[in-house]
Amino acid sequence: NQQATHTSSYQTKMQKPKASKGSQAKKEKGKNTVNDIIDQALGDSNTSTSSEDQAFKSATNSVLDSNPIAAIAKTLDTPAAKASLAAATAAVEPPKALNDNSDDTASVKPLTNDTTETSQTDQGKTNDDGKTPIPVNPIEPVDPDKPVNPITPVNPDNPDNPVNPVDPVNPVQPEQNTAPVLNVPEDQTVSLSHNGTFDVLNGVTASDKEDGDLTKAIKVTGNVDLSKEGTYTLTYSVTDSAGQTTSAKRVITVANDLPVISADDQTIEVETSFDPVVNVTASDVQDGDLTKDIKVTGNVDTTKLGTSQLTYSVSDHDGGQTTKTINITVYAKDASFSGLDALTVQQGSTPDLRKGVSVSDPYSATPSDFTVTACDT
Repeated sequence: NQQATHTSSYQTKMQKPKASKGSQAKKEKGKNTVNDIIDQALGDSNTSTSSEDQAFKSATNSVLDSNPIAAIAKTLDTPAAKASLAAATAAVEPPKALNDNSDDTASVKPLTNDTTETSQTDQGKTNDDGKTPIPVNPIEPVDPDKPVNPITPVNPDNPDNPVNPVDPVNPVQPEQNTAPVLNVPEDQTVSLSHNGTFDVLNGVTASDKEDGDLTKAIKVTGNVDLSKEGTYTLTYSVTDSAGQTTSAKRVITVANDLPVISADDQTIEVETSFDPVVNVTASDVQDGDLTKDIKVTGNVDTTKLGTSQLTYSVSDHDGGQTTKTINITVYAKDASFSGLDALTVQQGSTPDLRKGVSVSDPYSATPSDFTVTACDT
């Protein structure tokens, strides 16, 4: 209501008839007084008392000098002027509470007689009225080295229950390179050979998960001499594109193959001829047929029945020797009878049991040299 009253009074004052050109010109020739400025600023406020207005006017009723702003500031810096100005300002708009947000428009804090604007150099000093202004706390500069507390996100559906921060996702670790795989045959024993060669890569392969087949990249350290007996160590290695190396070892034994003698036990008839090397042979992997080089130890008497032993031996060109022993048995053929037919005799008589019987023996000159033994049937 006070604001409306003041506005109406101000509008009424602004609608007053303008002064005549003569009087206006008369004032322009002179100078505006402080009373004119105060009337224009305060209007016809009903809240200020006439005695306060008169005191204000009489205290400031002087001609403005060349600096109007400084003159007005000097004039208003009196208790009476402050009281009158405070009353007029309160009539226009009462001060709002600090926590009153009903009006979204910006409001101007009224200037009263118990506050005084101070500069930063005046902070902490006491004003003329004995009041100390509230100091303004300076803004702390941000320390880049000081860690900042993480902000916990708020659940919009339930502000009292904050959303748990999402655990950081572990970065994907790069896949580790896989070493190559070597496939090497087991240790091997090979035959000595004067003309052959040994393929050290036969049956050896290499593969890698990233690079694929690496068989052609295999490196071998060492060699095998098939012409000399002994043990040879081969070292295989392969390296993939990432620099990982796999190695493996293999032992190759070169051995001389001993000759092989082919001879079996024999049975011969008494008083027959016997050649100890007949049907006996010898062979060697490196040297071939060695039958002519066979040596025989022992003797067989074909005139006597019984068993005799013969030992055969043979050596190859590399010094390998083989021996073998066999048994030679001398036997005789059995005699054969004829005339052994059934015989019927009279009881009480003495028959001739040799009558009509003959024997054939290749080794005896007397065919009748045999005995008869009676037996029950």
